[in-house]
Amino acid sequence: MSTNGTNSLSRLRRIERVAPSVPGLNDLAGDIHSALAALGLDSTCLRGKTIAVSAGSRGIASFRDIVRAVCAWLKAQGATPFVFPAMGSHGGATGEGQRKILKEYGVTPEFVGAEIRSAMETVAVGKAAQGYQSYMDRNAWESDGVVVINRIKPHTDFSGQIESGILKMIAVGMGKEDGARETHRWARKFGFEQVIRSMSGVALGSGKILCCLGVMENEFHEICAVRAARPAELPAVEEEALKLARTLVPRLPFAKLQLLVVDELGKNISGCGMDTKVIGRGTELQPGEAPDIQAIYVRDVTHESGGNAIGMGLADVMHERLFRKIDFQKTYLNSTVALNPAPAKMPLYVPTDRAALELMLGHLGRPGQEELRMAWIRNTLSLGRIAVSEVLAREAAALPGWRVLPEPAEIQFDPNGNLPSYI
Repeated sequence: MSTNGTNSLSRLRRIERVAPSVPGLNDLAGDIHSALAALGLDSTCLRGKTIAVSAGSRGIASFRDIVRAVCAWLKAQGATPFVFPAMGSHGGATGEGQRKILKEYGVTPEFVGAEIRSAMETVAVGKAAQGYQSYMDRNAWESDGVVVINRIKPHTDFSGQIESGILKMIAVGMGKEDGARETHRWARKFGFEQVIRSMSGVALGSGKILCCLGVMENEFHEICAVRAARPAELPAVEEEALKLARTLVPRLPFAKLQLLVVDELGKNISGCGMDTKVIGRGTELQPGEAPDIQAIYVRDVTHESGGNAIGMGLADVMHERLFRKIDFQKTYLNSTVALNPAPAKMPLYVPTDRAALELMLGHLGRPGQEELRMAWIRNTLSLGRIAVSEVLAREAAALPGWRVLPEPAEIQFDPNGNLPSYI
């Protein structure tokens, strides 16, 4: 690529992670069944009972297999499970929209062996001492008991002893739009961790929740650990699980970047479209948690997001193809419920990759090929393989756990001025 006669970007090198910190589980269903069985639940809570199983909207590895394994275990105990979406306001805050999200993940009655009951009505379960109202999906509340599933990982909006996990799923996801609004409303004043603990505590104290299952992913997005807990044990179990999860989160292995190119953002990738703790924008960070990135260019939004382009406001420039896919009603609803307008702000949009890179390299002072610090990723969830500029490739050669692939990727624009993905 030539910019005003300066050969700033002519080729990239690909680097890839060669092994995860913790290997994936070989028998996921078996490990889930063992973890649930170890809880020693009273058989009278299960046999002949109708049990609700939560299913969220995040892109969790092997998600449909996890849901199926939980439903199979319940049926083996003599229960009749059904699955309900626990997604806050996602899917356009409609029952059909949330059912569609589950279907796109492969969570269908045929696959998981259980009925899907999707609606937005909630029940006000009770108030925490601080005044926060706790809500629960009406279908779940009217069941004989609930099993809550979620991935445990660092959250994109806050840091604490608990972040994105089962307690948050209970307060926000299972509370549907009502729970999401209540959580975000009070969190702006008292902080997410305090509000989530209080609101989920009300639901846990109701007796409706039988048990919970947390899963953790390694850097290869394989399920590498499962944790089951009864309601009373859940906060302590989740705190310990988060300590492990922090060490497994994929990160960009560089301290400083001039330019980050992101193929796609999406709600199935992060609640904020792009993981704020990967790109270092939109949240408070611990020292060294994310690189210093001068400019970010995002090229598309995932199909699974259904036009919800939340997170675009964290980028500086976006491709016109992303702009054309934005469902502003969904995006603004998500932003409104979260009481966080910044991720929904619209960056500059340009018609081609060529125009975007010309603009951004100019903004950066047109660094030469030997000084450009540029990385290209598919999304902030998929960081096992990254395309980088030459100077970063040399640094990556010394990184433990990474290798530089031998063949360079030549930058070649198509007749319309666009590029393929180089991941």
